Amino acid sequence: MYCGQAVRTALAIGLASESSSISADNRKVARRTWWCIYSHEIDMSCSSGRRDSLGKPRNYQLPLPYIRNRSHRPPHEDEFEHKSVAMINEMVYFASILRRISKELYHDSKGLTLVQKSTIAMELDVLFDGWKAQLPEWLNFGKVSFREEEWAAKQKLVLNLRYLNAKILLHRPFLVVAMSKEQLQTTNHGEQCLNAAQETIRILYDAYANRHYFRTWWYNSTYTLYAGMIVLYVIILGHSAICSKELLKDVIKAQDILHSMEEATVARRSAGLMREGIEVALACIRQRQNPPGRPQESRGNRVDDEYQGQVGMDGMPLNAENDFSPPIWSHTTAGQDPIPLLASWIDSNMLQDFTTGISSMSEMDFSTYFSNGSYSDGLNDDLTYLLQ
Repeated sequence: MYCGQAVRTALAIGLASESSSISADNRKVARRTWWCIYSHEIDMSCSSGRRDSLGKPRNYQLPLPYIRNRSHRPPHEDEFEHKSVAMINEMVYFASILRRISKELYHDSKGLTLVQKSTIAMELDVLFDGWKAQLPEWLNFGKVSFREEEWAAKQKLVLNLRYLNAKILLHRPFLVVAMSKEQLQTTNHGEQCLNAAQETIRILYDAYANRHYFRTWWYNSTYTLYAGMIVLYVIILGHSAICSKELLKDVIKAQDILHSMEEATVARRSAGLMREGIEVALACIRQRQNPPGRPQESRGNRVDDEYQGQVGMDGMPLNAENDFSPPIWSHTTAGQDPIPLLASWIDSNMLQDFTTGISSMSEMDFSTYFSNGSYSDGLNDDLTYLLQ
């Protein structure tokens, strides 16, 4: 709502049109302000699943901020900007690719086959890699520098997170097929989506541990929740080449991040959702370890015989290998397809509704998986033991 209001206000006062009657300083401010609003509107629209209301950059009679050695020469030398402003330009280029993802893979993809969508996605993936390769040296988040200024480190961190989030949005539509091992060649999409989600969690976790200022950036809860749900989704499907114990480590990190922001309502709700997802994942892992027909072992035997004293971060036993059959499908109600419910976990629109309070926890009930009681018996006790 606020973003849309900013766009309408900027257009109404002529901010998107260059005016030679104002001073050079005011022209610089106008450029920075408009193009920040422009890229933010497209970024927010893509993330929330709605179409943006803007045209292509060339439709606006306002040049991007002039950056020395990165832009053509401005009419006046004093219109050059400090190189820290270059992030605005890069986000405009980035937004143009985001818009294509939103349009070609989500809004206008009806009638396309999965193979055709996959081809489009891989083309857009190449564009993203090209954008990353063309970043100025001081914004290249693929390189480590021990001498960079603080503003550069912050900008690189933000660009890295936005890049990974875009990768998730790009490859998420193919995750169900990739993880269920269909004949279509979508495995690469699944791997890239999972890798981007894991890397998002790890970068956020490292930033929260070492950069105290970053703990106050509450919009990180969106990145954390979305990435964590992607990883949980893969664990529950049980078809990743990565063992479940390694994936669970990243989910626990995501939960820790959300718990650290307990002052924020959105973060608290997200942490609760993440915990419920972990409960489901652990239940699935236990069911794979003890499929129907195998005598159930007591918790004490499981600890002695399976855990073998191997405890990872936060007390998580490292026993969940990924060589299980997927019995979760056998516990849905008659005639029910479990894919849509699981797929809703990685729907950014659903997650946004949940965190803003539009959807309640009861609307995301996972009880259909526990209809015969085989998962839910003692689940909370086991979870408390595993995560204490």
